[in-house]
Order: sequence, then structure tokens, then C-alpha cells
Amino acid sequence: MNQTDFQTHALKQNEKKFGACWLVFQTFFFPALLQAMNALLPTPLPQTEVNLVFFAVNFTAVAVIFRRYLGAQIRLVSEVTDKVLGFTVTGFAAYMVLNFLLMQILLAVNPEFTSINDVAVQDLVAENYTMMFFGSVILVPIAEETLFRGLVFRGLYDRNPVLAWTVSVLLFSGIHVMGYIGAYPLQTILLCLVQYIPAGTCLAAAYRLSGSLLSPILIHALVNLVAMLSLR
Repeated sequence: MNQTDFQTHALKQNEKKFGACWLVFQTFFFPALLQAMNALLPTPLPQTEVNLVFFAVNFTAVAVIFRRYLGAQIRLVSEVTDKVLGFTVTGFAAYMVLNFLLMQILLAVNPEFTSINDVAVQDLVAENYTMMFFGSVILVPIAEETLFRGLVFRGLYDRNPVLAWTVSVLLFSGIHVMGYIGAYPLQTILLCLVQYIPAGTCLAAAYRLSGSLLSPILIHALVNLVAMLSLR
């Protein structure tokens, strides 16, 4: 894909503005609001169902805000099918290798290292595997890739490519550990944050090189699928 193709499918200002507002809201306010609303119910929902509500609302909001951008990505697929397939396979393989190597380093630094987010996911899976599977493999990849690769990475790329890579990777990594700040030691939080850097990097690279958001969506779905099958 050349630079012109990448620029052709840029986000509109309204998509950037409303998308950024939604990203901030769903990151800092929506989880707490959802928990508060659930606590007011006569019979509060199990956490797996609350989680699925979050996934569904986030997916719906992203689909509405970025409907033009996502429509353009869908129409683009037939033009870049070979690249999508190629970079999906390559990106997934690169992620698996990098993640394995990084885990060896993390375990060398802390032999007792365990991802706190993975532990939380395991608890939710134990409650309701089907709901977590649907949310993690179907809803999450589309919503998160639209936000982190479409809005953040693509939105910043024209201004500063280095900034786009840095912010998108760090923000994607941070979102997975933000809810645990204060509940765990800082060293544990930082090690868990580092764990997501290979994923953020490979997903951004797949989008940039393939020219289609479908490639990182498929990689993200495959990564989550492998994780869910391992927890079956």
C-alpha cells in the first residue's frame, strides 16, 4: 500500500471529535457508571453480563460514530484482499513470537509474574464462557481496532507518524491495566503494561502495511480466539 491509499481513508473531523469523546468516556467514566447502575438493580447482574453490556454498548457507539469510516473499510476489502490475508497471517505469527519472547523476559525479571488482566478474564470465563467468547472474539476486536488503530493511530499519523505509533501502542497497553491501578504494586502494573506492547505494535503495523482495518481486526480476533480456546 502506498501513502496515497493510506491518506484516502482518513477520518473526518466529526469522527475524530466524537470518537475521542467516546474513547475518554468509555475509558474513565463508563465502567464505573455501569457498575453503579447495576448496583441499583433489585437483582444485580453477574459481572460477566455487565461485561457483555459494556462490550455491546461500546461496539454500538463505535459503529454509529465511525459508520462512514467503517463503510469505506468494507468497500476497500475487495481491493486489498491479498494484502489483508498476507499481513493477517504475518502479523499474527509475529505477535505470537514476540509475545513468547517477551514473556520469557518478564518471567526472568519476576519468576512469579502473572498477568492480572488474564486472571480477571479467567474468572469471567468461569462464570459464562459463551458470553465472554462472543464479547472477546466478535465485539471487542472491531470496537478496539476502530478506536486504537482507526481513531488514534490513523488520526495521528498524518500529523506525526512517530507520535501515532507511540500513543496508539501505549494507550492500547494502558487500557488493559488502568482498572488495576491502586490495587496492585506499581511494578506489577508496569510489567503487565509491557506485556501488551507486542500486540499494539503488530496490530498497528498490520493496518499500516495492509491498508485495511480488517487485518488488525482479524489478528485481534485470532489472538482472543486462541486465548479463549486455551481457557475452555
